[in-house]
Amino acid sequence: MTYSSADKRRVYLACRPIFTGNNALLRKQKKIRELLDKHKSPLHPLVRDFDINKIVEILKILLEKEIFQSEVKAKIEFPELFQSSPERNVQRAASENDAARSMAEALEDIESLEAEAEDELEDGEWRHPDSPDHDVAVVADQIHASLTSERLFDQSHPLPIAMVRADAPVHIPSLYPSYLPFRVQHVILSTAQRVLEECCFDFAKKWLPSILERRRWDCAAAVELTKWTRILAKDSSNLPPHAFSINGPSLNEVIFATSKIRHTAVHRLPTTARGVHSLIKSAMKMTEALQDSFRTAQLEELHGELESKIKSMELNKNALEDGLTRQLQEIQRQRAELERKEQELSACMLREDQENKSLIGVLLEESVKKIFQDRPILLELTEAKTDDDEAMEAIEAGIEELIEKSTSSPLPQVPEAVTPEAATTSLLV
Repeated sequence: MTYSSADKRRVYLACRPIFTGNNALLRKQKKIRELLDKHKSPLHPLVRDFDINKIVEILKILLEKEIFQSEVKAKIEFPELFQSSPERNVQRAASENDAARSMAEALEDIESLEAEAEDELEDGEWRHPDSPDHDVAVVADQIHASLTSERLFDQSHPLPIAMVRADAPVHIPSLYPSYLPFRVQHVILSTAQRVLEECCFDFAKKWLPSILERRRWDCAAAVELTKWTRILAKDSSNLPPHAFSINGPSLNEVIFATSKIRHTAVHRLPTTARGVHSLIKSAMKMTEALQDSFRTAQLEELHGELESKIKSMELNKNALEDGLTRQLQEIQRQRAELERKEQELSACMLREDQENKSLIGVLLEESVKKIFQDRPILLELTEAKTDDDEAMEAIEAGIEELIEKSTSSPLPQVPEAVTPEAATTSLLV
């Protein structure tokens, strides 16, 4: 059965996050349907509009054409999904950059406060628990509230998409920057933090066992990630070069970049999807530097999953924006058509009014001419007609008088004519 490109595009967008990895290799309808049943809740809008059998058939077509496996083939099949105007790209980049800048400023404030608090504890300085200047939690709460309000503003503040009229721009809510559900963000970053703490603990068991013994740290959960970053930065110079595997940035840059993971997770700071993606990449570089191939592979897989899901989310956002843009353009076209008809109707009314005005003018002009120019001639004709009528009446009266006189005098007798029959009769007699 043949399906429209629009139907296949919608199924592709809705199911792209699901049919990745080994799921993209499915070909049998039974397996495809089982996977759909497993994700029925997020696919509810699609199932509501399409019959489930139709969805399965379209998915089978797309899977057989390897659309889910290859982005190149997906671009060939649905080129409009991967095209974007330069103006829209600038808007998206600007929104992502603004969010990243706000996040960087927030993390810098938190790192500064925590470093100050750590120094005071190491110096043995007593700090009043209610002191707002030193309370990291209070400041973090303030930063969290600020970032949250900025995110809500960004998502509700309308951005110009199309000009429906020259004097009336149309706005829609911004779909960028992209954010993951906060619960998912927290799960990802908390997991990454735990993995890094385990990685650091295993590295210390091999290369810094004296620190574990001296501080009586017997498990990874006993040490927070930010403490590990300070320890590794301080003691790395005492370790042999082959203890680390550094490619690119310096060891300290790699180590301290992971502190952002801890701060974001612990202080519940909302960050963009691309920001989470970047933090996982930092974690992956950390495990690479500490030569933990197993955890590097885990984080690399998570990084790939994030990349795929974020791409799917952005494709869907693009499709939504494109759909709204087309609808606004259609509204613009309809409005222009209505305005053209309105102008035509107004012009027609004015034209017909002018024609009626001209007609009334002609009629009044004729009336004036008739009243003031043709009336004397009409009077002369009327008077002449009256004289003729009187003469005719006199003639008619004379004729009637002669007729009356002729009828009152006896006329002479005229002998009757003799018919042949009468003559014959008289001879016989």
